[in-house]
Amino acid sequence: MKIKLALPFISLFFCTVTSLAQEIKQTYLGLETGITFFESDLSNTDYIRKDMSSYFTDYSSSSITSSMYKSYVGIKPEIFTLNKKFGLLAGIHYSRINSSIGKNDYWSDNADYFYLRIRQDGINTEYLKVKKIKQMSDYIGIPIEVRYFPFRPRLFRLYFKLGAEINYLLQSQTDVTFDNHAMNPFQKDVKELMGDPKSFSSSIYASAGFRLGRESKPSVSFEVCLPSIFLTSESSSLANPLWGAGFQLNVQIPLNTKVH
Repeated sequence: MKIKLALPFISLFFCTVTSLAQEIKQTYLGLETGITFFESDLSNTDYIRKDMSSYFTDYSSSSITSSMYKSYVGIKPEIFTLNKKFGLLAGIHYSRINSSIGKNDYWSDNADYFYLRIRQDGINTEYLKVKKIKQMSDYIGIPIEVRYFPFRPRLFRLYFKLGAEINYLLQSQTDVTFDNHAMNPFQKDVKELMGDPKSFSSSIYASAGFRLGRESKPSVSFEVCLPSIFLTSESSSLANPLWGAGFQLNVQIPLNTKVH
């Protein structure tokens, strides 16, 4: 379903690149950083319970919550067209996705842990008391974007942007905080149960912002991203991202002025 939603964007991007590729005038080199926060839900609900009641599948999303955010830095050249309204961008990102699950303090009922089913053998079932599970995953990615400026060049320019990104997983680390330190030997078992994110992930996003700087001079751009949507599943083995919002800061310097 998410792939089908991305097809109109992909078609629009390639049509834009094809029609504007012969109109390049100005090239910039940009350094950027940003962060995106995701609304998410739990991924491994089959193993999680809020308490030891008779309802084995009751993980209760109100008492056990997930969180997920992505931070990144990158370098990204941008080429502007002769009409000075379109910018085409592609570069490289180093990003880190942090995700976690834990007990919601408001609904904790004096207990700051939840139960994680670690093993089931016939009529015997073993649970661990877990306070929090955190996962940190590092990626290298390629963003491709189209930026549109509705107004003529000036010191302050508003713009809108569409983008897509493909990421490759470099490494992932999962840490477990138990209610009792005596459970620490089960760290490896919990990590194997939770698993790792998939090696590849992709996303699409839209944003709006402003660019501050004269034409052919260094400039600064600030934008708000909304929404950001993962097209692939299992970008985290703890949380399932639904949609995201965030912001980005970009500093650009001109490289050349070339008219075709």
